[in-house]
Amino acid sequence: MESALAQPVRLIEYPSDLSGCDSLQVGDRQLLYLRSQTDSTQFVVVLGFYAGQKEDVVTKDLIEPVHESGREEIACRLAPECGQAHIFFL
Repeated sequence: MESALAQPVRLIEYPSDLSGCDSLQVGDRQLLYLRSQTDSTQFVVVLGFYAGQKEDVVTKDLIEPVHESGREEIACRLAPECGQAHIFFL
């Protein structure tokens, strides 16, 4: 018998310092990404959507990775911001 429950969302725990990240508003969600700082080979690492904070021993930001089905759309939305940079997703 198959489960009718939705798959749980996998969240990445990130140290509570997103000051180096750029962000892009996608609907009602905030997409976080990092751009390379070198001039030779430009690339972008898409962390995912900001999903709140978790208080453990230290405070951590929670990030929901971009699902496979939404990656092409996100890459197109980042193109004007990032030019011809290679885009990588976590």
